[in-house]
Amino acid sequence: EEFPDQYDTQLGNRLVLQSEAGIHPSFATASMGMSAVMMAVVGLLLLIACVNVANLFLARAQDRRKEMALRLSLGAGRGRIVQQLLTESVIFALLAGGAGLVLAWFATGALHAFRPAMDGPWAFDIELDRAVLLFTTAISVAAGIVFGMVPALQATKPDTMSEVKGDATAGRRRSRMSSGLVVFQMALSLLLLISSGLFLRSLQGAAQIDPGFDDPSNLVTAAIDPELLGYEEAEVRRVLDRLMEEMKALPEVSEVGLASWLPLGLNNSDRGIGVPGYEFGENERRSIPYTHVSEGYFEAMGVGVVEGRTFQRTDDEGGAPVMVVNRRFAERFWPDESALGRVVETAGREWEVVGVVETGKYQSLGENPVEFMFFPKRQLFFSGTTLVARTPADPQAVLARIRGIVRGIDPDMPVYDLRTMENHMGTALLPSRLGGIVLGLFGLLGLTLAAVGIYGVMAYSVSQRRRELGIRVALGADRTEVERMVLKEGLRLALLGSAIGLVGAFGAAQLVQGMLYNVSALDPFAFGIVPVLLVGVAALAVYVPARKAARSDPIGALRSE
Repeated sequence: EEFPDQYDTQLGNRLVLQSEAGIHPSFATASMGMSAVMMAVVGLLLLIACVNVANLFLARAQDRRKEMALRLSLGAGRGRIVQQLLTESVIFALLAGGAGLVLAWFATGALHAFRPAMDGPWAFDIELDRAVLLFTTAISVAAGIVFGMVPALQATKPDTMSEVKGDATAGRRRSRMSSGLVVFQMALSLLLLISSGLFLRSLQGAAQIDPGFDDPSNLVTAAIDPELLGYEEAEVRRVLDRLMEEMKALPEVSEVGLASWLPLGLNNSDRGIGVPGYEFGENERRSIPYTHVSEGYFEAMGVGVVEGRTFQRTDDEGGAPVMVVNRRFAERFWPDESALGRVVETAGREWEVVGVVETGKYQSLGENPVEFMFFPKRQLFFSGTTLVARTPADPQAVLARIRGIVRGIDPDMPVYDLRTMENHMGTALLPSRLGGIVLGLFGLLGLTLAAVGIYGVMAYSVSQRRRELGIRVALGADRTEVERMVLKEGLRLALLGSAIGLVGAFGAAQLVQGMLYNVSALDPFAFGIVPVLLVGVAALAVYVPARKAARSDPIGALRSE
């Protein structure tokens, strides 16, 4: 309904050209930075999973230590046994990689259905092609070899006499290595969880930033471009005037305005200026972003006026060139003075400042205050136009009325970006929103992997000590004391890993500080609650085998040996 077939190509080309010419550098930088963070997070998850698997292989190798000792005693070559064990680990990794590809195949269906909060001929080319298959195979083989090598080498150490005799020394060495892997895994998990927590907090902070205009949920937008239908300048002006008049006549609309492009979108334009009486430094920036707006724009957007006036109907092509600047612009060029009546040279003319408005957010929610210029849309012609209308009523009903009004003017005129200002702001929030959601999911996955890993190690450790714990209980040891002893050992590993992870998370937080909105790199929630959560989950994972060990039958434990 919004893209008539005969104008799809023209409209798509116009949108693409505008995006290529003026996409926000901050948006592109944020997207690139988020991609780097995602790659690092995926690497951490792979590492955590591989450490889990390495621990499982270590446990399996310990169970087979007598078998391997007998093989070596009977003349088997160590290299041959290592090759066999590595083959097993690689097969395991390839099966896991195949399962991952199946999950990815289902996930791409969801990604194809995803649309960002913006109109346009968007296409997400996300396919499982040959390159993905080769990459997955290479990663699987590499992970199988790297993380299967140490257990394989440990299993084939030529200490055959002690293994055959059942000496526990070798088992204790493997137990120490397994414990070291648990500490490493806890550190990685905490690093991942704190990073996820920071981005989730950043998403909350971004939603609370003042964009410089009032209540975006009650502000609706719609974009048209009459030039796409071959309209001349005079005809375009008549179309826009009629659109404004019919919108003002709607009882559910309180204020209406037009703009060439809105803040916090993908479009961005700037131009060099000259300010009489102001000397620019050698490297001082003199190119200032701007937009063209109509009368009623500031009132519809709810932008506060600091001094002077906003644009009027008489500020047209026959009137004197006037402009409105934001507070940041006035403070830079005329500090401690009134900006009204001052002159700015740009676009081949001298423009008189007739008003100053509050400084808002124009390119991204995280930007520092920047200078901005507003020119009357009637004095600087630009066909592409976005209508903004404020309504105390249901925004969706007003959006439907806008479509009807445009079709009443010209049934063939395409309407795009028909949405609330809150949805429009999704463009600025897109990197942060994606980062918060995806990193949050990855953080939960990392937490699950850590819990499974520490549970597996502690459960195996308890099973190896079943005879010892049975003797302790048989000799009168209190079951609660046995439970406390096992818990203490597991929590010691968790706390040591958490301490190491906190140091790593502190360094990582400094690296992503520039991608966070309204959140300190040392956010108390992320660095306070997340470690407690992780240690709590680890304690629960340790408690289950500890309780099982304390309540085991000592006679059965002794007989099993």
